[in-house]
Amino acid sequence: MIRMEILREILLALHLIGMAIIVGGYFTLIRSPKVAPGMLHGAYLQLITGLLLLTIAEMGDGDVNHMKIGIKLLIAILVTVFAFIGNKKQKAFAAGSGANVAPAGGGTDGAVATAVKNPSATMAHLVFAGAIINVLVAVFVH
Repeated sequence: MIRMEILREILLALHLIGMAIIVGGYFTLIRSPKVAPGMLHGAYLQLITGLLLLTIAEMGDGDVNHMKIGIKLLIAILVTVFAFIGNKKQKAFAAGSGANVAPAGGGTDGAVATAVKNPSATMAHLVFAGAIINVLVAVFVH
């Protein structure tokens, strides 16, 4: 039984690291939000470790709050989907000519460059918000 507890603690630590990767990646790129590959990996890590933690909880003697787990699973799936879509958009944006910023007015006589909105910015915000909501559900829903 002690081995299962050690496994649960390791999975819980990895689960929290996945959340930290998402939140840290978001804050690292907050001035120009985009979905970084690490955010997608963090979402995968959270989803997989969350399912493994659920499996261990179901095998144990304690009660499992299935409503809470269902909400967290739904949010985790949405976070992963948003991260996947955002990462795909980001790769397409970086591969195309959209990664370059053109000067305003087309001139080189000191014109200010126009900012190009990153196409994965909305997905980055959704990934971050979903990760935070999942933490709040984990802490406050009993």
